[in-house]
Amino acid sequence: MKSLEKAEICIWFDSSNYETSATHLFQGICNVRSLWLNIHEVIPLTIRIPIFHNLIEFEFYGRESLLVEFLHCTPNLKTLTVKFQVVAETQRKVLHMEVPSCLSLHLKEIKILNFKRDRRMFEMISYFWDNAMVLEKLMIRIKSLSETQQSIVFNQLLQLPKSSKKCQVVIF
Repeated sequence: MKSLEKAEICIWFDSSNYETSATHLFQGICNVRSLWLNIHEVIPLTIRIPIFHNLIEFEFYGRESLLVEFLHCTPNLKTLTVKFQVVAETQRKVLHMEVPSCLSLHLKEIKILNFKRDRRMFEMISYFWDNAMVLEKLMIRIKSLSETQQSIVFNQLLQLPKSSKKCQVVIF
């Protein structure tokens, strides 16, 4: 699998040896440039995730705590697409961990596919903005909000502090 350029993986942890299987899987695909990863699980990953040096495009569907763990293993990431299963109450500890280097140095675009108008989602976006120094575009899909509500959310987002001075916000 060393020559694999792109991987699309959906993981369900329904066996007793999921840690071993997941470890082998991630080690086998750690050279990909593009990864679509969907993790359907509430149990935190306790496996050692290898460094994905070549990964520049990452689509992640799962819990934000797992996302931050993966971001620490993707030093050259440029494009991130996320759809959170749950934005957990415990995310504060996640947001105070050491900042992944990809956020500070390389990440140019973030797309959030399932924005919900609540404090925790704003905290997650604030985390990205505080730490993504070279971010050029933040795209946020807002469903089921009126145009007026979308405008309010847009203005609230613009009030958040951000490190990147040239970041464009796109609501879709």
